[in-house]
Amino acid sequence: MEKKKPSFIIRFVRWVIFSMAGFLVVGIFISFRPLHSGHTGESNCQNTAYNLKNAISFYFTEYRKYPVPREPREDVQLQSDHVLMDILLGSDPSSEGPDALNSRRIAFFTGKQAKQMGEGKYRKGVVLGSDGGGELWDPWGNYYRVLLDTNYDSRVKKPLWDQLTEAEELPRSILVWSAGPDGDFETWKDNVKTW
Repeated sequence: MEKKKPSFIIRFVRWVIFSMAGFLVVGIFISFRPLHSGHTGESNCQNTAYNLKNAISFYFTEYRKYPVPREPREDVQLQSDHVLMDILLGSDPSSEGPDALNSRRIAFFTGKQAKQMGEGKYRKGVVLGSDGGGELWDPWGNYYRVLLDTNYDSRVKKPLWDQLTEAEELPRSILVWSAGPDGDFETWKDNVKTW
């Protein structure tokens, strides 16, 4: 007896099933492959830097001033240690009285918990203290740096390491940056910044 060839419809259905199985295998392979291999630290750092900048902007919107103890006449550079982060995390030790910087105890910044690196350093997140205050660390174990336009002239002096333009000032009110993977704030090629 001679075998009958499958009809066109059966062959077509088989082809569709095998094609869908192939697409499924390719889809599974692509979904498990990292999208930014090697750059996840920089992406995380960039996002956190912008979140910190936004937290400071929200603080300014709420209190009509920057989170610094006294309004100096010149722009102020801070780092993401307890001085700044206690205020932005809503646990300012001086939250009562005339020197209160966050009297409403509003948490302007939230972030994930940092991972310990050793030697008192952390990476990728916030280290909270028992009082609710904390420090914000970049993915390479350094604080972020922040420059605030505390003289309210709508510009800040450009950090010396930033050689992208000839200008001495930038038309910004808040700058946030990280030292990048090399941990050196003076080298600019790998620094992660918000401008």
